[in-house]
Amino acid sequence: MPKLTLVFAALLIALGVVAFLSSGSRTALMPAYPGLVLAILGGLAIAFESGRRHLMHVAAVVALLGALAPAAALGIRAAQMSPLALTVNIGMLLLCGGLLVLMVRSFVAARRAA
Repeated sequence: MPKLTLVFAALLIALGVVAFLSSGSRTALMPAYPGLVLAILGGLAIAFESGRRHLMHVAAVVALLGALAPAAALGIRAAQMSPLALTVNIGMLLLCGGLLVLMVRSFVAARRAA
């Protein structure tokens, strides 16, 4: 799961950087922030085998918050968003939501195996 977390982190960072380079707006970097946190947590989980479970649970919380933020923004003001902002919010929602689903499935499988 930590390696997959690093992949999703890289995708979130890339989404934020591309959006920033396209618009020049600092708020376009919003997906990069949870991506950076997920990258740190994934790296720590690889480095510290004994704390992997706890680090991945923290990463799941970050993924949850990373999915809730764009979901709330889309629910409140999707009609007023620019096409780029709409795309970035949907991308962040899909990436964070997808990672969260994969993490929950992994947690359930690990629990059943124990």
